[in-house]
Amino acid sequence: MKKIGTAEVIRGEKTKGWLRVGSDTDGSPINIPVLIAAGEEDGPIVWLQGGIHGDEFGGTASIIRFIQDVDVSTLKGTVVGLPVVNLPSFKARYRTSPIDGANLNRIFPGDAKGTYSQRLARALIDTITETADYVIDLHSGGIGLHVDYFMICRNGDNEASKKSMWLSERMGAEVIWQVGGEGSTGGVGTDYLTKQGIPCVTVEVGGGNVSEKHEALYRESIGNALKALDMLPGKAPVQEKYSVYRHGEFIFAGQGGLFVPAAPVGSVVNKGELIGSIINLYGDVAEEIRCSSDSAYLAATGHRYWPLHPGQLVVETYTKA
Repeated sequence: MKKIGTAEVIRGEKTKGWLRVGSDTDGSPINIPVLIAAGEEDGPIVWLQGGIHGDEFGGTASIIRFIQDVDVSTLKGTVVGLPVVNLPSFKARYRTSPIDGANLNRIFPGDAKGTYSQRLARALIDTITETADYVIDLHSGGIGLHVDYFMICRNGDNEASKKSMWLSERMGAEVIWQVGGEGSTGGVGTDYLTKQGIPCVTVEVGGGNVSEKHEALYRESIGNALKALDMLPGKAPVQEKYSVYRHGEFIFAGQGGLFVPAAPVGSVVNKGELIGSIINLYGDVAEEIRCSSDSAYLAATGHRYWPLHPGQLVVETYTKA
């Protein structure tokens, strides 16, 4: 590997460039920024990406800061960072694309002859499969949701799935959502790549504003992964035990109004317990959202007093069985 887009890989140096993925209505190019940190010694190629969803800013900032701060004299291998993959969505500060309305992380592997988002997905997949040994995908709850700190990887039988789980266990979080089944992973980029033999881990933390804590958790997760892969000095943390969840439930608002959380993100709730309410502008409770399972991990909820449309995602819970 000598280049990714226009960014050169030079041993012992940091470089930058862009990857062209399309053009705008005026014909101007759409270029994704690419940051590269290449160690003096050979080693794995780890691909960091943020901004798959344009309203998730923590991963973007953390990739920039991590590559700025990493010491290439102690790095073995190469770190490739794409702080913002979905530029049109990022500029609009919105989860989906303002160009074609697509949710990028539901249409992989894409289509080189499709709409803009489909072409972007295909270009990204092609570049990753040509270059990367591992992928770390940074996400949050975006503007509308707040998520706890956890890892996501694919539950599968191939070596890449097993390596993804191994890496997830060494990145710092005690909670891992090990996802399987087409209903929950269809069109997700990391799922597709893992099936193709590239280990992938998704880091989830925060939402809304980017706090110092969120940035620290992103950056620690990246650093721990590189330590686990012997790319940076130091030992990656291994927890005494892990909470591994296999099934997710996504709850959508039935009524519009303001969301009032009743249980903190990261807590474990049981069947029938109140997770939150939706109130109207008179203060009346329009809807109560209650847990449908026992021992459910509350992974995400809407922000306090966040306005909701009917049909908008407001709660995510995970269970072990």
